[in-house]
Amino acid sequence: MTTTATDLSNSLADAIASASASVVHIEGREHLSSSGIAWSNDVIVTAAHTIRREGEIEVRFDGGSSTTATLAGRDESCDVAVLRTTGNDLKTPQWRDASELRVGHLALAAGRPGRTIRATAGIISGIGPEWRTPGGTRIESFIDVDASLPPGFSGGPLVDASGRLIGMNTSRVVRTGTTIPYSTLQRVVPSLLTHGTTARPLLGLAVYPVESGLLVISVKSGSAAESAGILVGDIIRSVGGDAIRSPRELHHRLRDAEIGAQWTIVVSRGGAEKTVTVSLR
Repeated sequence: MTTTATDLSNSLADAIASASASVVHIEGREHLSSSGIAWSNDVIVTAAHTIRREGEIEVRFDGGSSTTATLAGRDESCDVAVLRTTGNDLKTPQWRDASELRVGHLALAAGRPGRTIRATAGIISGIGPEWRTPGGTRIESFIDVDASLPPGFSGGPLVDASGRLIGMNTSRVVRTGTTIPYSTLQRVVPSLLTHGTTARPLLGLAVYPVESGLLVISVKSGSAAESAGILVGDIIRSVGGDAIRSPRELHHRLRDAEIGAQWTIVVSRGGAEKTVTVSLR
């Protein structure tokens, strides 16, 4: 069956109509409005850089009703913030994982910079592996879309041709704008709701790179490293079976790790290797 321009036009309009009930208008900063996405019945996800107002934040829903919300947490490094609200007009959307996307798929950037839904259209022009923001946060998938991101669209969703949400759009993390995929939001949002920030574990030691690994030059009292028996003078050879050659590698592993995770670390001590288990906290 041949798809006509009218059919395609109607399909895209239907996709935005389906997504629009989950897109809200947010007044979170003086003279700057933004968009947000319903995450659950009482939680909204939006762009962190658009939230600067102290106290109550006005949220307007599809249909024109409004309520107030409060900031529950934020992670500036990936520009994600979460708001809590008691409003009952939130409609949780259907999500689509980035692994299902293909270059050439149609995509729409949706936003509610004013009272009504707005959209711009483009295609998925590139899909890449995980990457890191300038602040060091791991983003599970790189999604390059040639849809424009007008003022007020930050915090709104990227929508596929069937109305499912792919992720949250932001103009802040990289200069050209980007989409924080659903898989990243799944990891970041619960931490923000629980801790107010993205909680990351600490080993509690300082290291210096040497030829055979990382030389431990200090261990903090009461830290996870001390509890595991790591000593000053130890040389960290590997973590989880992978060789560690630089403090940056160790830092990246910590940024990706969850509190409570168990790390197996091989250290060299006095010419002999010793394996220790660290409970991250």
